[in-house]
Amino acid sequence: MARRFAELHGLSDDDVIIDRSQLEAIQGALYCLQAAIEDVDQDLEGSPSAREVHDALRWLLDNARPAAGLWIEPKAVSDAPLRLPSLDIT
Repeated sequence: MARRFAELHGLSDDDVIIDRSQLEAIQGALYCLQAAIEDVDQDLEGSPSAREVHDALRWLLDNARPAAGLWIEPKAVSDAPLRLPSLDIT
């Protein structure tokens, strides 16, 4: 059934269906992580003090943990509505 569903919807074996809210959560967490990396890169330029390095590391960890805590599970075929093509049997 899963292969038929995928075939009907043009999905390959490498395609996965996930919940939009899960996708948005991971995209948001990655955005925050990318911004934190940029901030830390700037904070560590020159000769930062030990306190500045500590603060930069804390900032990076605070933004990395939410991304590290996310896990996305593919939706099961039974979770998605099955849309079969209409058949004309006249």
